[in-house]
Amino acid sequence: MSADGSRPPGRLYTAFRAVALAAPRAPAVVTPDGAVSSYGSLLAAVEAAAGRLAAPADTGAPAPAGREALGLAVGDPGTFVALYLAAAKLGIVTVLLDSRLPGPELAREAARFDVARLAVDEGSAPGSFELRPVADAPRHRALVLDGYRDEDFVVHCTSGSTGEPKGIVMTQEAISARVRYWSSDLELTPADVVLCALPLAHCHGIDVLTLPALLSGATVVFARGHELTARGLARRIAEHRVTVTSGLPVMYRMLTAARGVPASSLAGLRLAISGSAPLPVDTQRAFLERYGLPLRQVYGLSEIGVICFDRAYAGAGSIGLPVTGVEWRLVPVAGEGDGSEPLHELHVRGPALARGYYRDPAATAEMFEDGWLLTGDFVRAEPDGWHVRGRRSGFINVAGSKVGPLEVEAALRDCPGVLDSAVVGVPDPASTERVAALVVTGDGFDPGAVRRRLGERLLPHQLPQRYEFAPALPRTPLGKTDYAAVRRLMHDEGFDT
Repeated sequence: MSADGSRPPGRLYTAFRAVALAAPRAPAVVTPDGAVSSYGSLLAAVEAAAGRLAAPADTGAPAPAGREALGLAVGDPGTFVALYLAAAKLGIVTVLLDSRLPGPELAREAARFDVARLAVDEGSAPGSFELRPVADAPRHRALVLDGYRDEDFVVHCTSGSTGEPKGIVMTQEAISARVRYWSSDLELTPADVVLCALPLAHCHGIDVLTLPALLSGATVVFARGHELTARGLARRIAEHRVTVTSGLPVMYRMLTAARGVPASSLAGLRLAISGSAPLPVDTQRAFLERYGLPLRQVYGLSEIGVICFDRAYAGAGSIGLPVTGVEWRLVPVAGEGDGSEPLHELHVRGPALARGYYRDPAATAEMFEDGWLLTGDFVRAEPDGWHVRGRRSGFINVAGSKVGPLEVEAALRDCPGVLDSAVVGVPDPASTERVAALVVTGDGFDPGAVRRRLGERLLPHQLPQRYEFAPALPRTPLGKTDYAAVRRLMHDEGFDT
């Protein structure tokens, strides 16, 4: 800290300011409604937001420099970015919250992470936001002093697709490292235009797409992915001459299945990347056939960012090989899998690693060990690309044999008439668990043909014993399969084969 007790500007803000001053007229962001902000105007918005964050709160007490937790629940992407970088400048701990949460749930999340003020959208005017005090100042100060460290900057809230969400605490150093390494691996330049159709409250939206683009002098085109049709998405890519995009498999599934979308719409793309959920091989294959562009898979965890990237395009569902800045080890795991192949759990570490989970020492001890992140993911390592075979917590125990849901899901999606699937384990009084599948069907679906195809591809204990059908899979706010909701549904409904 300086002599007056204030913090020096954070490195994320300093890096962005240098880019903005070097090319103030260059386009920085394009909002979903098409408004374009230059780097100069975005820097001005950052400074204005920093001024408001540093001003005395409604209680009359000045904001404690570096000792305040701000809840960032803004939906407008330009405003979100301005507030994020303003908080980086001031060293304010920033909890990234989903702006679509209903008021009571947003308040619960704010209390969970000891948030003092919430930044929310103010009306429909872009760039405007409201700061709401949500905590008693003296009590908040004591909680923050106890829960956060001087170097903490961002808390990412996990999506909770498989259980209770957690708060991942990261420093600016860690975020700067993941952004720097990933920008280098993507070879981003000011000539690139990056499409972000993902929520900025998630690390895929902010750490994988937005920050690498802005700190490279590129342009970020924002879109509300959950509101876009395939035609709308393709039109946005074509109109803004997008060169790099990354999204969930469902986005590419939508593009491959859509009618009336010419292949030329995506002709300007140099990189199409799928992440945050397993990429079905049939989607990867169909995208290449239709658009002539490899769909490359990226694999990572919010706790450390990108871990592997299929840069050389091994395809066939490969996650590629570890990226720059990630040290890894493969630990043999006994007693897991179906015995058809050896399994190894992936452990990783590096400068981009988070320090742990907020006020959750048990979860931190389970995932973080001596500077390593225990991913819980089992991988098969091949020279041209690795493959994820399942998760420690996700294996289904069928009478002592372990079943990987991802493998069963892939086999189901490869059946005619199956559009999507989610596989979970449900209790079986006569055994341990049974395999249950929630299936989204389309034209040509034939239950008998599906059973025959699965019988050819899977071992007997891997076959689903319980099915339920739905028009769509339940999703988290990010768009991942909500396995907790699938599990609840399969407990309440379903039938045996």
